[in-house]
Amino acid sequence: IPILLAGLATLGIGIWQLVVESALEEVLSEDYTSGGALFVASGVLLIALSIIGVIGAFFKWRPVLLLYLAVVFLVIALEIASIAYVFAKADDIDEDQIEQDLIRALRRYYPSQDTANHDEDLNDVVDFIQDSLECCGVTNYTDWALYSPYTMQLGRLPASCCGRDEPAACPVNEASDDGCREAVTEYVQDNLIIGGIIAIIFAVFEFSLLVMSFVLFMAINNALVLTSA
Repeated sequence: IPILLAGLATLGIGIWQLVVESALEEVLSEDYTSGGALFVASGVLLIALSIIGVIGAFFKWRPVLLLYLAVVFLVIALEIASIAYVFAKADDIDEDQIEQDLIRALRRYYPSQDTANHDEDLNDVVDFIQDSLECCGVTNYTDWALYSPYTMQLGRLPASCCGRDEPAACPVNEASDDGCREAVTEYVQDNLIIGGIIAIIFAVFEFSLLVMSFVLFMAINNALVLTSA
């Protein structure tokens, strides 16, 4: 049961990271979801192994229990690799690349009236970034006038610059003073670090369960040896 719970928790961490980072995939060219995918794989393996472990312990099958211990050890090693990857990725975020990605997104942000060029998915992601991170533009709100056909055609800022929904206008004097380059960088970095810290906690917990499982295996093995003697 504890391994099952650990597997569910690890799976939850992975899914959370995939959801958080994949929300930005429409804008960012860099892939930040690989760590989440590794956590998902680890969680699925742990859930499957918990079932195998229960069966092996119930029927006292030593080969199954040995396989269970070996694979749990491999899963923990996979989690450690995932944790190392996540922290390395968090420490190596290319802020200049994020800036270029955001500029490209602004250039593709067209008003809904421009049906030939309007990309609803892209606009939704840009609005999500500006609204949830309370930022506007790349370095500041003036980037909209420099890069975006939205501001060029309508002469105003998107409502998300003021934390509002379309079609409400966003006056320049009410727009966020913070650009999204730094906000997105911190958002990605913080989520990677949080996921890594949580994963470390569960990896330590899983290792303690591995030790207890090994003790249980030795007890079962000794009991079987005494029974057969």
